[in-house]
Amino acid sequence: MSAAFGADLWHALAAQWRDLRRVVTFSDTLSALPAWLAPGLALGSLLALVVLSGVALAALGALLTAVLAAALVLEGVFGVRVAVSLPA
Repeated sequence: MSAAFGADLWHALAAQWRDLRRVVTFSDTLSALPAWLAPGLALGSLLALVVLSGVALAALGALLTAVLAAALVLEGVFGVRVAVSLPA
């Protein structure tokens, strides 16, 4: 009983993996490229990762600036003080 269940489970997982590979076929596309493009592709991927990391850091900086501005406006204009207190 358990061997049949394991075999059915394995076949179901293999079918799902096949369907997923059919939808996301990065490896087939990249393997069709000539080998001399591999360094450029690697450098381009690394450059894209660096640029996206820079965009994420800039967005974090903008968020922190907006939070600081909101805290200053709340305290300076409305008289509401925002403070973080540690639990006792």
